[in-house]
Amino acid sequence: MGAWNDFLSCFRTGLPFPLHLQEARGKCLVHVSDTPSVFFGDLRKLLEYLEPLCLVHTGDLVDDVKLALRPGYSRIFRSRLRLLAEVMSAVPGDRVAIVTGNHDLPEVVRSAFPGVMVFEEGTRLSLCGLDVALAHSLEELPLPPAAFNLFGHDVEVPPDHEGCLYLNGVNGINVILLEGGTVEVLPYPPYVDDARCCRRRTGL
Repeated sequence: MGAWNDFLSCFRTGLPFPLHLQEARGKCLVHVSDTPSVFFGDLRKLLEYLEPLCLVHTGDLVDDVKLALRPGYSRIFRSRLRLLAEVMSAVPGDRVAIVTGNHDLPEVVRSAFPGVMVFEEGTRLSLCGLDVALAHSLEELPLPPAAFNLFGHDVEVPPDHEGCLYLNGVNGINVILLEGGTVEVLPYPPYVDDARCCRRRTGL
C-alpha cells in the first residue's frame, strides 16, 4: 500500500508524472524556473516525493510579481520569496543553485537563501557530479556549452547537439536522473501559465 499511497499523493498535486519516477527518489536533480507563488504548494509536494539530491531554480522565483514592470511590489516579492525559501529548504542549501531573473532582486534573494549558491549571470559548475551550465535566459548561458544547460525566461529551446542538452524550466519541470543522465520532463499544472500571465507563451 505504501507505493500506491505515494502515487495518490503525487496525483493530488496535479503533476501527472510517471509512477516509475519513484525509483529516482533521492537520486535526481530537479530544475524549475519562472515559478508563480500559486505553484509553491505543489512544488513542496514534488520535492517531498522525489527527495532530489540537488535543486536548481533558473530565475523569476516569484513570477506572479513582475518587479521589472512594477518595482513598487518589492514588499510582496519579499513576503512570497520567504514562502519559496521555506519550500526549497527541503533540499540542503549546499545542493541548491539559483540564478536570479529579470524580475528578481539579487540581494534580497541572497538574504532569503543563506548558504545557497546564488548567481546573477550564467555560470558553469559541477553539481551532483554533473557538468551543468545555468542562466536565466538562453542568451546568458556560458560557452562552450555544458553537458546539461539549464535556463528559463521564455519558451525558446535550441536543438541539442554534440551530447549537450538544453533544458528549459519554463516549458516543464526537468528531472535529471543521476544514474545514467536521462531526463524526465514533467508538465506544470495548467494554472501555472495562467499565473505567469503568459497566455501568448512569450515574453516572460
